[in-house]
Amino acid sequence: MRHANISAILAIVLLGWVGPSANAAADSHSISPRAVFAKHDPQGRLPNTTIRPLGTIRVRNSVYEVYYLDFTNPVSLHGQQRIAIVKNGSKFVGSYQCTLGSGPDDGSITFGSDRLTVTRDGMAFTMRFSEQGPTRNKYFCGEGSAWEDGI
Repeated sequence: MRHANISAILAIVLLGWVGPSANAAADSHSISPRAVFAKHDPQGRLPNTTIRPLGTIRVRNSVYEVYYLDFTNPVSLHGQQRIAIVKNGSKFVGSYQCTLGSGPDDGSITFGSDRLTVTRDGMAFTMRFSEQGPTRNKYFCGEGSAWEDGI
């Protein structure tokens, strides 16, 4: 009888200890980037946007995922491209309008341990990351691309 009680208590303790931590880990990474961006899409662009991961930057206990969003208006066929940041798999941090690619007016991106740099037209634009988030530049990827709280 005493053995059964100890086994039951041990099972409860182990399940209580393993269960919540396993669920917490799953919950923090269970939100898709599209779901995160949907909460920050006042213009309704997301249904016509391709999302591509660019890289990850880790700073202490924070993980920043960097994505490239390529929107095309289905009627006019005009578009907009953005670099968007998600912190710890679920928190939208912000974005910059920026075109990356291989064309003459497009930028290229490189990642460092605590920063990313976009080079465009011979100019380098650097975003540094800390626990508080990335730097918010007045200009990034050229004139007219300031930090925004939406996509």
